[in-house]
Amino acid sequence: MEKRGLYRTLLNMLRISYTLPFVMASVTGAAFALTVCDEWLLAAVIPLDIFFFALFANLSNDYFDHRSGTDATRFDFLTKEREEAIKELYDERVYWEGNIFDRGEVSERTGKLVLALILALAIITAVPIIRHGGPLVIVLGAIGLFLAYFYTAPPLNLGARGLGELDVGVSFFMMAFFTYYVIWPEWSWQMFLIALLVGTSVMLMRFVDQMSGYEAHLKGGERDWCVRLGLERAVTVVGVILVAVHAMQLALVYFHPVFLVLLLTVPMSRRMMKGLHNKEDELRFIRPAPQIVKMVIVSEILIVISLIVQSALPWTLW
Repeated sequence: MEKRGLYRTLLNMLRISYTLPFVMASVTGAAFALTVCDEWLLAAVIPLDIFFFALFANLSNDYFDHRSGTDATRFDFLTKEREEAIKELYDERVYWEGNIFDRGEVSERTGKLVLALILALAIITAVPIIRHGGPLVIVLGAIGLFLAYFYTAPPLNLGARGLGELDVGVSFFMMAFFTYYVIWPEWSWQMFLIALLVGTSVMLMRFVDQMSGYEAHLKGGERDWCVRLGLERAVTVVGVILVAVHAMQLALVYFHPVFLVLLLTVPMSRRMMKGLHNKEDELRFIRPAPQIVKMVIVSEILIVISLIVQSALPWTLW
C-alpha cells in the first residue's frame, strides 16, 4: 500500500471526528477532578485509556456494520451529484470516508487483530487506574465494554433496536462523571450536571448522524430513533433536545458565571435547526452531521476552559 493510502486507511480506522468526543468527555471529568486534587497522572492516564476504548468502539462498530451490510447499503441511495455535494461538506482529513471493511482497505482478519491489539492496550493502560480505584474501575470497564461492543454486535445489536442513542448517552455520561469520581470519589452535583450535559449532547450527535443513513437503516430493518419517528418528527425531537442541552448549559451558571461561555454554541445549534427546516435543500438531513460534531467538541472544549478559569480565579461572583 502506498504511503498516502496507508495514511488514509489509518485515518479512517481512527475516525478522529468520532474519537475526539470520547476523549474530550473524559477530559472534562479529569479537568474537574484537578480543581479539587492534584492527581495529574490519573488525569492523563484515564483519557488515554478512553482513547483506546474509543478506537475499539468505533472499529468494532465498523466491523459489525460490515457484517450486517448496513454501511454498504447507505451509499446505494447516493446519486453522483449528491455524492459530490457531500464531499464538499466533509473535510476528508477529519471526517469518516466510509467503512474500511466495505471499502476493502482492511480485511476482516486484520480488523480482528487490530481490535485485539487495541483491547490489550486498553487493559494495560487500565492497570494503574485499577490500582487506584479498585473494583469500581473493573465494574465500570466491564459496563463500558458491554455498551461499546453490543452497540452493533449480535445478538443484542442495541443500535438497531432503538436503544443505540441511549447506549451512547449513558456511555458518555459515565466517561465524564466516573473519570472524575475514580480520581476523587466524592459526589459533586456540578460534575453530575456536566456529565449529563456531555452525555445528552453526544446522544444528540448520534441521533442527528442517523438521519443521513435513514434509507439504509429502513431497508436493513433497523429501528433507531429516526426510523421509529420518521425524519420530520425527528427534526422536532432534535429541537427539543437542543433546548434541553442549552438549559443545562445555563444551569451550570449556578455554580460559576464563567459557564456562560457555553452559550457560544447557541448560534451553532440555531444554524443546524435552520438547515433541518429548509425543505428545499436536498442535503438538509446530511449537512447537520458535521455541524453537530463540531458543536459537541466545541462544547466539551469550552467546559474544560471554563473549569480551568474557575480553578484559576481566586474569587467568584456567587
